[in-house]
Amino acid sequence: MKFLLIIVGLVCSISLSFGQDIRSNEYDKCGYDTAQVRAMSEMLGDHWGYSYDSLLNDLSSWGAGNYVQVNSIGQSTQNREIYELTITDPDPVKTAKHRIYIHARTHPNEVQSFWVTDEIINYLIAESPIGTYLRERCIFHIVPMYNPDGVELEKARENANDVDIESNWSAATPEIEVVHLRSRLSDLMLETNPIEVALNMHSAFVCKRYFVYHHENGTSPYFADLEEDFIESVRSHFYSGIEPYTYYQSWTSSTPSQYPESWWWMNFGESVMALTYEDMNCADAGFYDKTAFAILHGISDYLNLGFVGVDELLATNKLNVKAYPNPFSAELQIEWNSFQEAEQALVRDIYGRVIRTFSSFETVNGQLSWDGTNDNGSKVAAGTYVVQLVFEQQVASQKIVKY
Repeated sequence: MKFLLIIVGLVCSISLSFGQDIRSNEYDKCGYDTAQVRAMSEMLGDHWGYSYDSLLNDLSSWGAGNYVQVNSIGQSTQNREIYELTITDPDPVKTAKHRIYIHARTHPNEVQSFWVTDEIINYLIAESPIGTYLRERCIFHIVPMYNPDGVELEKARENANDVDIESNWSAATPEIEVVHLRSRLSDLMLETNPIEVALNMHSAFVCKRYFVYHHENGTSPYFADLEEDFIESVRSHFYSGIEPYTYYQSWTSSTPSQYPESWWWMNFGESVMALTYEDMNCADAGFYDKTAFAILHGISDYLNLGFVGVDELLATNKLNVKAYPNPFSAELQIEWNSFQEAEQALVRDIYGRVIRTFSSFETVNGQLSWDGTNDNGSKVAAGTYVVQLVFEQQVASQKIVKY
């Protein structure tokens, strides 16, 4: 299975200039703002609106489905089970499947990371095009609440021992939560289809959605390129909501040792896309389903599985895109109601694979022509396609039919 993507949260209560790395290797990745923690707690309620009991109720519902197995990876400091969901089609041929690992709620106050994870789960267990497609090709392991003690004790960042387990991975005697997760990840990496993407889900006080990009000085030039491809692919599915890969750059001088991503890099290098995703930790947070949509489709793109679900793609459309004649045979005209020119236009097949790419020079005056050829100049077969327009702040799509 392809590597899991770990998203580790980076939050800064100070303002960040675009693309500027203000952290040293010892810098607290997630930052902390006591007043904001208190305000969010008052707004969301006990346990920031989602407790361990809430999780147990959801586990009962999730586990009743045909595609979910619920197991514990071990017990927390106060003997609460740390539950993991395994989501895939129940077929025996799992060695050919890509493997993805996601864990959330390391910092209890960052509940938004759970809400995004919750929507990822909802997509994966649904009888929908994306759920069906990914279950057939992937195994998802998801820990929705990695720090249950911290949630129940209402500690903003720490576990029951008052330790921030996010930065405890290189400790001489790590916390039991770290021991359990690290052991589980190590076991999965011994499978014939090891983890390919690992996401560590957090949420940031700066009230932005972004990935933590690791500079090549702390990784490698090749891996830095892979990170850029992954992040920008996710972003292409929620263009107005997620910051560019350059927004938060870390590891510019060397590789720190204390974080989950550090463990991934030092042990598995370029074979696992281990990143941090930061959602918005503020009153303006939301669009959790759209964020989950983007992350799942970004994972699909990264693993070369193809874009999943024409209907989901069309659901992201915010512009009035017209295509005529539709259906068409020889040539299609595409127009949109926007004053800005598209940065790029793509034609995708029903599996989401890009078959034709247009540059900004070909998308002038709010219109575009397509003669039904692919990037190689060959005529495409009759069928259903999607034209996707990428703007600076959003993405719009239109379903088209060629006969």
